[in-house]
Amino acid sequence: MAPLSDEELDELDRFLMSDEVSDEAMMLDMLDGYLTALVVGPATLQPSKWLPGIWGSAEEDAPHFQTAEQGQHILDLILRHYNGIIWSLQADADAFEPMFHETTYPDDPRAYVDGEAWAHGFMQGIELSRQAWQPLFDDAQGQAWMRSIYLLGANHVSQEEEGLMRWPAQREELAKAIPAGVAAIYRYWLPYRKAVQERQIATTIERTTPKIGRNDPCPCGSGKKFKKCCGAAADLH
Repeated sequence: MAPLSDEELDELDRFLMSDEVSDEAMMLDMLDGYLTALVVGPATLQPSKWLPGIWGSAEEDAPHFQTAEQGQHILDLILRHYNGIIWSLQADADAFEPMFHETTYPDDPRAYVDGEAWAHGFMQGIELSRQAWQPLFDDAQGQAWMRSIYLLGANHVSQEEEGLMRWPAQREELAKAIPAGVAAIYRYWLPYRKAVQERQIATTIERTTPKIGRNDPCPCGSGKKFKKCCGAAADLH
């Protein structure tokens, strides 16, 4: 489950642009934003909840894998990229690098950093558990962290907000502010994610640990029956 190599990222990119997926499928930069939202947000979703969103909103948008082996391979690449984002943020959230691409325009020799597709993916990831994200949206600092992602990735913005993205240089500056926002959002939700994980672990242990019968030997080692020992006492030995 190592992070994807450059060659594997290229392979995944080629598949996402191939005829085997619909025109609604995410491109690699959009997928990176989508997965990042899933990683940094408050809710841990099972792949069955978010994988279909990669291919499109309709059932017929599902990819047409040539073989079962190819399908499993592509899914493995996606899951490894998801895990790679987790490891990257855990190692050093401040060094996280979103997968942006560069865009050029006619009569302008400069290439601009373009984070719009990435931001669109991030916003789609939020929509899978939007209610859980609400505390961040209600927080003034959280709104500041989300500002660049929202401006570049929201489906609808105000006329005033559109003025902040009119020129390529403006959009580039917004894109460059995204990594710091992602790191802050990751840290904001980190205590919550840890608490949820610990609660899930505790629940799993509770479900899998066999109950002690009243006539079973007491686990404290006294040699008495449980009902005559810790099962009857106010305090464990």
